[in-house]
Amino acid sequence: MNEQRPAAQVVLARNPGPDTMRKIKQFAESRGCGRVNFEIDPGIIGGVVIYIGDTVYDGSVKSRLEHIKGSL
Repeated sequence: MNEQRPAAQVVLARNPGPDTMRKIKQFAESRGCGRVNFEIDPGIIGGVVIYIGDTVYDGSVKSRLEHIKGSL
């Protein structure tokens, strides 16, 4: 059975530079991803959100602000 590797969906607030893209691709590949799809969403304010299957790596400024707001 030839199992396909999952794709990573990466959301950034702005277009990444080549070094950032390389680091994100390495991160995703180290978690078994076969390809990486990039999406720009200024609504996350800054940082990055990476979706791999059911796992979410959320390093966005928006989520950090929401976490701080929830703890007040």
